Amino acid sequence: MDIYVGRQPILSKSKKTFAYELLFRNSLQNSFPGIDGDTGTSRLLSNTFFSMGIADITGNKPGFINFTRELIVNKTPLLFPKENIVIEILENVEPEPEVVNAIQEFRKKGYRIALDDFIFDNKYKPLIRLAHIIKFDLTATPLHTITDLVKNLKSKSKIILLAEKVETYEEFTLAKEMGFTLFQGYFFAKPEIISKADISANKMTLLNLISEVGKADMNFDKLSNIIKNDIAISYKLMKFINSPYFRRSNEIGTVRDAMAFLGEDTIKQFVRVLAAAGLGDSKPDELMRLSIARARMCELMGKEIKTPFSPEELFTMGLFSTIGAMLDKDMSSVLKEISFSDRIKDGLLGKNDDFNTFLGICDCFESGKWGDNDLDECSLPLLDNIQNIYLDALRMADNFLHI
Repeated sequence: MDIYVGRQPILSKSKKTFAYELLFRNSLQNSFPGIDGDTGTSRLLSNTFFSMGIADITGNKPGFINFTRELIVNKTPLLFPKENIVIEILENVEPEPEVVNAIQEFRKKGYRIALDDFIFDNKYKPLIRLAHIIKFDLTATPLHTITDLVKNLKSKSKIILLAEKVETYEEFTLAKEMGFTLFQGYFFAKPEIISKADISANKMTLLNLISEVGKADMNFDKLSNIIKNDIAISYKLMKFINSPYFRRSNEIGTVRDAMAFLGEDTIKQFVRVLAAAGLGDSKPDELMRLSIARARMCELMGKEIKTPFSPEELFTMGLFSTIGAMLDKDMSSVLKEISFSDRIKDGLLGKNDDFNTFLGICDCFESGKWGDNDLDECSLPLLDNIQNIYLDALRMADNFLHI
């Protein structure tokens, strides 16, 4: 049976990845399958803990998981390690005595409790007293409508407030000022300010390095010497080649051996990722993780789907699809500084339908929206192994971020 699990990042106010919300799907055809919540969460837990391994999904961050009334009353969360999950109480769970008693037991045993899509009602006070985290959906409860409630919650308890569906930096900044400390949404993947300021000398060097590996006649020996003469790059290369992603039984001990093992195409990818990480060094780790995952997904899809782009070109385009957010500049301005081919530039500027489709699929997996009726690219039967491609991309991104 195919297994489908998605994840959405939850960031701290310093824009570090705090956790992921895990999303169950049973195919690529439905945004949420036509099954009851008990079955959905049970399959999610089974897929995550028994079939895949929680570390492959969350990179050892906590996973927020929705629990229905029946699963709470049956104390299903106790089957799973408290370090790995945050018990998310769905908004339609009533605070009945059985529910409250079960949540009290979870809390006593060290589990973290979150209230999902919270809308205040006096009847929820018993749950508020037990919760560690309260989530507000900003599309259902805009920030200006909950100012007094937020002040009241912050003044009476040590509750953590999480703003969900934060899509702009303005929303992020306002929510932070109001007292929210956790944030869910893709505000971090957009430029904070479209700036006309020059790119710093250090970042220009990185852009030039990217351009060098993009040359058709790239000198492999020259690149090898550059890597060997830079201790930081050499160190990162050795950590990457010996990371769990490659599942090697024997460690590789020299830069030359590492480059020989990876080959020219993968070395180019490594340099591009390393340089892109430097460009985004002041940005959330999640932005770089998203970029690497997109790059890997586009590359792997390109090996199985007919497209005018090579897998290497698709990797590059996926990786730099967020370059505007990394440098807080619009895409067209950044591309003037990099000697990419015209077709790669057209793809990054949204002028190529093939790449737009690939990027749309990545976006669907990032947001867990695959199969929405209004997102045709999410319901295309592109590849039977698309979920495996997505999981491979997550593993690559998580392993690279740990080097």
